Amino acid sequence: MSISSSSKARSTTKKAPSGKRILLVEDEPSALRLFSEILRKEGHEVVESSNGEEAMEQVKGKKPQQVDLLVSDLVMPGVGGLELASRFREVYPNTKILLLSGYTEDVVILEERLSQDTHFLPKPFRAETFRTKIQELLAQA
Repeated sequence: MSISSSSKARSTTKKAPSGKRILLVEDEPSALRLFSEILRKEGHEVVESSNGEEAMEQVKGKKPQQVDLLVSDLVMPGVGGLELASRFREVYPNTKILLLSGYTEDVVILEERLSQDTHFLPKPFRAETFRTKIQELLAQA
């Protein structure tokens, strides 16, 4: 009897998958792994990319494959976060976008360039702050 009650407790505390697909773009491998792990623990399906070009290739020609949220570093070699957000918006016009950056001067530049569905989170941030922001954005979708 104690075995079934403990397995029942495990099943009730385990998070149910959200069914949300997140495209995560980060050129720093350790940050990519960390952010991906946080998102997966929340039950999200994560598609990882290490740069903007790769991210666009992953969604190119796959309109039926819904992407619920794009999370991207702002400063990356090649296609940066703003350009990626602009290209991505052409394919998925209603998808929320979250840009991340550790450069504080980017906030000033971004404020005038962010659309209603594009948001910003300055690095570094706590895992709980990241989770909360993701939940807020996905709740708006």
